[in-house]
Amino acid sequence: MKHIIEWVLAGIGALLCVGGTAITWLSQVSPNTPGVSLWPLPALVLIEVAILGLAGFSSVILDNEQHSPRWGAVLWIAGGGLTALAIIGAFSVSVVVLLAVPALLFVSAAVLADTRRDRNILTDLGLFSMSAIANFLLIFTLISVMRI
Repeated sequence: MKHIIEWVLAGIGALLCVGGTAITWLSQVSPNTPGVSLWPLPALVLIEVAILGLAGFSSVILDNEQHSPRWGAVLWIAGGGLTALAIIGAFSVSVVVLLAVPALLFVSAAVLADTRRDRNILTDLGLFSMSAIANFLLIFTLISVMRI
């Protein structure tokens, strides 16, 4: 039963990530807004959100007895990356703050997967933290480079 709940949580999280990215992208490149360029920012952030969503869902699919248990780590990494973007969105008063919902869904699925497979959650929380810090550094580097 836990595995089905993991699939549902990660599936909703992936739909929110990919769907939100698609809706945002399409609304920004509509013909009503000429001269608006998405490249390089926010396009890179939108692409990252979609990739994190797909990676999180893929890790739930591949986290079974036939595959390596390391796939569970990908779910923690996706949750950490989305959490960092949600925090950045909160500081900049942006719609990106809504990424807290899929981040919470991915982390919930990761906790369920860890309990189901008897993995150490504290080790994975460290991975979650490192993922969030790395994404903060990546986004702030991109912002700094784009200002020059």
